[in-house]
Amino acid sequence: MIAATNNFEPEKIKAFIDTVKNYVPLWVMGTEEFSHQNGLVNVFQQLAAANPQLAQASTGLAMLVWQQNPLDRPSAIRCLGLNDSWCPPAMIKILQTIIDTPVSDIPVQDLDNLLQAGDHALIIRHLFPLLRGADGLSWLTHSWDTLLRMGNAELPRTALDLVNWNEDLIQLKQRLKVQYNFLYGSIEETLHDLEKLNHDIWSMWQDYMRSELLLRAGQTKEGTAILAELWKANIWNLNWGQKLHSLLNPIDTSNALDQSDEVAILLYSWNNGQLIENTLKGLAASNIGNARVFALNNGSDDSTGQGVNDSQYLFKQGHYKPIHLQTNVGAPPARNWLLAEPEVRKSKWAVFLDDDVEIEENWLEELLATAKAYGNPGAVGCRITSTGAPRSLQSADYHLFPPGNGTSQIEGLTERVMVFDSCRNGFDYGQFSYTRPAIHVSGCCHMLNMEAVHQCGDFDVRFNPTQFDDLERDLRATLGGYEHIYAGQLRIGHIQHSSLAKASNVRSMAQVFGNKIKLESKYSGHDLNVLFGKDMTMLWQDVERKWKELADNLMHR
Repeated sequence: MIAATNNFEPEKIKAFIDTVKNYVPLWVMGTEEFSHQNGLVNVFQQLAAANPQLAQASTGLAMLVWQQNPLDRPSAIRCLGLNDSWCPPAMIKILQTIIDTPVSDIPVQDLDNLLQAGDHALIIRHLFPLLRGADGLSWLTHSWDTLLRMGNAELPRTALDLVNWNEDLIQLKQRLKVQYNFLYGSIEETLHDLEKLNHDIWSMWQDYMRSELLLRAGQTKEGTAILAELWKANIWNLNWGQKLHSLLNPIDTSNALDQSDEVAILLYSWNNGQLIENTLKGLAASNIGNARVFALNNGSDDSTGQGVNDSQYLFKQGHYKPIHLQTNVGAPPARNWLLAEPEVRKSKWAVFLDDDVEIEENWLEELLATAKAYGNPGAVGCRITSTGAPRSLQSADYHLFPPGNGTSQIEGLTERVMVFDSCRNGFDYGQFSYTRPAIHVSGCCHMLNMEAVHQCGDFDVRFNPTQFDDLERDLRATLGGYEHIYAGQLRIGHIQHSSLAKASNVRSMAQVFGNKIKLESKYSGHDLNVLFGKDMTMLWQDVERKWKELADNLMHR
């Protein structure tokens, strides 16, 4: 069963949007990030007595959260509490088992230490025998997500088979198997296993995954049709609506490279010789038209310099320039050095690419076409994922919470710059494959409007060696009147993690904290309120337009 907004009508959609805008304005940021989902369920539930549509949103979102996280005990408790009046017996048995599964007997800290060590042999030796025991489900509950992320297809598959599943939990095992196959297997195999799920139990998750699998298989019409029916029954789902609108109104990339001679593609690298060499080869093999490429060797002492030099033969004569610095000046100065190149200064667009990315053939066409569709904004970015299996999200749809909305991560510092990381390292199920305004786009691949650079300035070198410099520039450009666009229909693979994710030792963490303090001190409370207001205004204008267009489009389908 799907928690539905009955009798799909434009008037009801408008009423829902008006109500949510007035009472739950942060809904517009998304309905996928786990903690945000739970907050929305709470607020919807509190307001449900006065508005039946919010009651449906509360029960529906609670159901979806559990279907997405079927081993999570709090999600099971909430799902059963809000949906117990209609849950089929088979679902109740699964939910009740998850709720009743003992958690106190598991040495969670020891298990976390074992998993974080990343030693596959030790995991097999110490964890796998426990999965066979009476508490096997408890051990799997605390290890499943990490096992999926380790990049070893055999670990989660074997773990799933080792647990002693009783008859009441076969559907739970099948649900986890589908997730595993989606991340590690083929589309055909995953679709086959998906059909074995009981739709009364997995409803929304099953329909969404079927839609995404068909889209990835190239069956766009069929996948879009399933998503349309799913969203019509659940108009409270922000991400589904955004994705559906993007599918029904794809960015037109025809003739996108006609003005490619106005584009400068910029890369810089320090001691990543093989990675930047591979990135430049991929760049040369993609469709970049007459764009010019500038590659900067940032004081490397490995093969980076040679790779940067040799790559000139990959590109058209006169369209590639190698640049060599004698010392590593850090990321912000390296970016500014590239932006200061005379030919770059005269360009309309400057596209920064990290030195370790895997790009799609039409990546530049998507960025340029998106910029054209949105009236030449200040910057355009895209969806950044890991490479290989399993594919997880590194960066997606960034927005800004109101100042002070959140818990400070640095003791003694009152943090006011709170960025909503909507994907938060989740797996890439296509839930962020849409296009809309954003307060910030990932620096891994972002196309800057040089007009915005001329008007608002380049990167602040105080954020050396790298953290927060791209965010700070985007915030400054927003205050200067420029809009940024997240083009989530485009995916770029990032081999290494961001500098923030890689920060682990005392020195690197100190650099992160130091730069965060600089960021906090640079913007006043008034500035941040203005930024938050601009972000919310852009998001709500976007949603109101798109939900109306969806209602008109789907009314007679």
